[in-house]
Amino acid sequence: MMDAQRVVLAVGLAATLLIAGAASILLMKDTSNNPESRYGMIDPLLDSEEHDHRNASEHELYTDNIQPVSFNQLTAPGNAEIQIADSPDGRTYAYIAGWSEMHIVDVTNPLNTTVTGVYYDPNTQVLDVKYLEYNSREYVIVQNQIVDPGAADPNVGEWGDPAQVSVTLVDVTDKTDPSWVDSWYDADHPSGPHNLYTHMIDNEWYIFVANPEYETCDVGQGDACGGITIAHLNFAAYGDLPRIVKVGEAEVSWESTRGGWIYIHDMTVQSWPGEDHEDPRHDRTYIYGAYWEAGLRIFDTSDVPHPGKDLAEYLWYGSLCRLSGGTQAGCTWRAPEVGQWMDFADLDGDGEPDSGTTGNENGGRASYIHYAEPVDKMVDASHLGYPVGKRHLTFIATEVLETTIGTGMGYLLDTTDYEVNNGKLTFLPKLIHGWEIPFAEDHLIPGGEEWLLFSPHNADTEIFQTGLPGFPDTSNGGAWDGRIYLSSYHAGLWVVDIETLFLLGLNPEMNRTEGHMLATIGYNLPHGRDGEPLDSAYYDFGWTPFIWAAEYHEGYTYLSCITTGLYIVQLDIDIPYGRPLNG
Repeated sequence: MMDAQRVVLAVGLAATLLIAGAASILLMKDTSNNPESRYGMIDPLLDSEEHDHRNASEHELYTDNIQPVSFNQLTAPGNAEIQIADSPDGRTYAYIAGWSEMHIVDVTNPLNTTVTGVYYDPNTQVLDVKYLEYNSREYVIVQNQIVDPGAADPNVGEWGDPAQVSVTLVDVTDKTDPSWVDSWYDADHPSGPHNLYTHMIDNEWYIFVANPEYETCDVGQGDACGGITIAHLNFAAYGDLPRIVKVGEAEVSWESTRGGWIYIHDMTVQSWPGEDHEDPRHDRTYIYGAYWEAGLRIFDTSDVPHPGKDLAEYLWYGSLCRLSGGTQAGCTWRAPEVGQWMDFADLDGDGEPDSGTTGNENGGRASYIHYAEPVDKMVDASHLGYPVGKRHLTFIATEVLETTIGTGMGYLLDTTDYEVNNGKLTFLPKLIHGWEIPFAEDHLIPGGEEWLLFSPHNADTEIFQTGLPGFPDTSNGGAWDGRIYLSSYHAGLWVVDIETLFLLGLNPEMNRTEGHMLATIGYNLPHGRDGEPLDSAYYDFGWTPFIWAAEYHEGYTYLSCITTGLYIVQLDIDIPYGRPLNG
């Protein structure tokens, strides 16, 4: 079997060189300041003392297979998370969280985009946005996390002030006039929410809010720093409860960690995508949370208090949470933890995962797990040498503050396997293969103004069915192709091939950098205008690009740049999956 796997690996990697590794023979538009690397691809990570990170003309760097489509500078810098959604009106819109606002951009024609509306929030800082529909109306949820205390307008001034650390429901049915509906404050998490997610469970909308605790952490409660707030959107007005009703939390216990820097950062919620009705996870819903040095954490939220399942229970928990202000004294329902992964890369070769608890933190290069993205389609990788059967994948990535070497790891995990002991199901995640920018070994992330410089940030994934009429067969023989679209701050967008990571997982002896190069499809450093520093007491970011988020949608990749605006780019093998345009 192993010999057969090696044959498959050899053939597959050769094929991958023609597809995923094609970027290795593609040069950049401007190579004057970028010496060619020993691997054939031009290194786009510019960090010499003479280099100006804010000058757009010094960042015209991209592989020829990822072409710029358009740029919209919006109305102000400070852009963060982005979500693309098709509207019932037949058009497509981008919703972009900003420093003190949320932009609505018509992207129906990616070649010609228009800002149709702006929702101004008087509080700081709006970092995340999620779209949903209910009863023929459209909404977004935005959050306020106090990053600059006292910087809000009006100046309410304190970390724990409810006005500055709220979750807000906004009606965006009228794209020219978004309007406030309701706001909600969680007293149990005074630092405010950082990330949020929306998901429908049995025809009711729920929101999931990551609430990291930066200043205090009550060890006596047994929880790690911060948790995931779970709230119901009470559109049907059950009882006398408000529109946003907290019903419980998901929390990691200290006992299940190794210590280190631990708090919830970002998370994704997903109903199990498998079709096997005998799988105990069928029709259940899970949170995939990035908990920094506590790694990936999986929670089962299927039995959340729900008005359609048990109205009395829902009203009970909702009322107690409301009366206690969301604190743990009265808000007691918990989503059980059902899986974890903390097997970070051993980059220094000492036999232990690199982390703060093993003495090799290095800015969190291997262990600051910041983002978690479960892939929404399962795949059969038997054509690559893996056992027959659909596999569930989860991509997680670090956020690296400053390093002595490297830019920050991403990991593709197999989250398919599980065990059941005493009636309790537990996921058994395992690593397929890691990935880092192939030039990482030649760089570091300085402190000071340049902290986070080349770090990974947010990601999107997509599985494509290949070989159908009108579509190319870009797979390695499995009738599917998969890609990771990874935003990497000043390093721009990087696209990574999932099949190649599968293949590399069968060849652990391969040189790490060479493997990462093979898995790299291409990159793009967008450069629409010079960067503008944020009006912030803490963040002097003005680099271009400085990509917060990447989202794939119908053949295009949408990039939110913190300092300059909205970019749309397109990978050549994504073109067949896009919608036709009229110039």
